[in-house]
Amino acid sequence: MNDDQAVLDLVDHYLRSVHEGSAQGLREVFHPNARVEDMVTGTFRSRSAAQYIEAVGSRQSPSSAGEPFTMAPRSIEVLGDMATVTAELHFLGNHYYNVLSLLRCDGRWFIMHKLFGSAG
Repeated sequence: MNDDQAVLDLVDHYLRSVHEGSAQGLREVFHPNARVEDMVTGTFRSRSAAQYIEAVGSRQSPSSAGEPFTMAPRSIEVLGDMATVTAELHFLGNHYYNVLSLLRCDGRWFIMHKLFGSAG
């Protein structure tokens, strides 16, 4: 499998985990030291991946709300052992953009940083 496909597979797993509210799925794609940052609440918020995963696992998932899967990557760039992916997510009445930074560690791709915000 080429690197672009491996990164896209990981991002698909991430997006489906968000849609399903799967904490286990998110733990599989985020590096334990990853950070998640945003301005969605109007103030800067910086959390560990574990804090973010706990929040996702405790809210109603788009899937359980009966929403269709409407999340997709918009761009991908792989540079050696690093990659960036921009994804668009529509769910629970929100429209977000995610900018994901990935790193290949010990032969596996992981999300190291998630920056996200409302699309408008």
